[in-house]
Amino acid sequence: MELKIKFLKWSAGLPVVMLNQKTADKLGVHPKEKVLIKTISKKPKKMFAITDIVKKLVQSNEIGVSSEIKKSMDLIPRQRIKVNLASSTKSLEYIKKKMQKKELSEKEIGKIIEDIIANFLSEAEIALFVSSMYRNGTSMKETVYLIKAILKTGSKLTLKNKFIVDKHSIGGSAGRTTPIVVSICAAAGLIVPKTSSRAITSPAGTADAIETMAKVDFTMAQLKKIIQKTNACLVWGGGLGMVPADSKIIKIEKQLKIDPDAQLLASIMAKKLAVGSKYIIIHIPYGKTAKVSKVKALKLKKKFDFLGRYFHKKLKCVLIRNKGPLGRGIGPVLEMMDVVRVLERKGSCHLLEKRSLELAGELFELTGKAKKGKGIEMAKEILDSKKALKKFKQILKAQKGRVRKLKPGKFKRDFFSPKAGKIMEIDNKRINALAQRAGCPTDKSAGIYLYRQVGNHIKRHEKIFTLYAESKSRINEAVKFYKKNNPIILK
Repeated sequence: MELKIKFLKWSAGLPVVMLNQKTADKLGVHPKEKVLIKTISKKPKKMFAITDIVKKLVQSNEIGVSSEIKKSMDLIPRQRIKVNLASSTKSLEYIKKKMQKKELSEKEIGKIIEDIIANFLSEAEIALFVSSMYRNGTSMKETVYLIKAILKTGSKLTLKNKFIVDKHSIGGSAGRTTPIVVSICAAAGLIVPKTSSRAITSPAGTADAIETMAKVDFTMAQLKKIIQKTNACLVWGGGLGMVPADSKIIKIEKQLKIDPDAQLLASIMAKKLAVGSKYIIIHIPYGKTAKVSKVKALKLKKKFDFLGRYFHKKLKCVLIRNKGPLGRGIGPVLEMMDVVRVLERKGSCHLLEKRSLELAGELFELTGKAKKGKGIEMAKEILDSKKALKKFKQILKAQKGRVRKLKPGKFKRDFFSPKAGKIMEIDNKRINALAQRAGCPTDKSAGIYLYRQVGNHIKRHEKIFTLYAESKSRINEAVKFYKKNNPIILK
């Protein structure tokens, strides 16, 4: 059936269309069922959408489309499109198969990812797929199939350079090493097309932090220009169309607060392959309150090593024991303030600096830019000379931003140590949850500033941290959480 487009200045958060009751009856479609909409052209654009049925807002020869569809399909007013009842898909059968702990084939995983991209699967159905991977695990075959499927459905960045490098941390503890590592490596002539995700289970992702000073959302053409100017970028990967399936899955993971191994591996590797990285460092922090235990870290390392060999990349996993946040700040603004302090050589973030130098050093040694055992020395020289700061400013400028003074949230509450002692550990999960109660990462200026870190001694009644939020209600909510879940372990 052909219908005329009608725009209603309406955003649904997902692809939705409005049909007149008479039109819906002719199509045989019911409320909340899916239809396939297709442009009329030699190379038609197609999309699945959820149906909303109305009596007056649209006529029987019209179809009302949400802003998401308008933008994705580049539609114009009164344009005619074909609308048909969506046929059933086998994706749900394959998801049910995974729920039954059975291994999926390359074709089956490919079909699931294809339907996620086409919006054929609802968020609830995607959640079933994510949950089944989390609960039942996946084989390395399935992980490879997942990477290939995610990569196949997106665009790729083509750069002609021998030294294209990348670094990724699996996360779990606060502290932004990425902007520091990228700036150091780019200053040394390496090409670092760093695409990052927003926070999934943490108070801030690299994209959330960079966005406090510069734009992170660019087209592929704009991205290439930024890299040509600066050797690097610090952008959000979700807007580039490189791994669109990954972005949709991450959105569900964020809601569920889970991160299945297969998706973690696939998400990281697909992004690295999409930007053409040849040398890759994977940072895996482990510990009692980190994202993974040492045993789990070693298992992940084994899987990453396999994937590096499979896709013919020079890949090295760096496992480091973690006892708490790397910097003093937790939350987008506060973590970015730490990054600037390190780059400006103003101290106070010793562990963040140490870890950044280690990771940059590993990349220098992996690429042969530095001899074995000399990578950290090379990285420190670049940092101390402020060449990394200069490069960081250049990257921000290319991304329509600049280094500027940041301010944490307008509402704050100070917390004091109940006794004298040594800080043995800061529980990552609890401190992250506390920052999230304060509003992170949505409220970028919310978060926590630590006056003392792991290994430091503190006196009784000495200020230990300040909590920041954008509203009194958020502060109160965070205080309630803190009273039941103190994250700082003193001895």
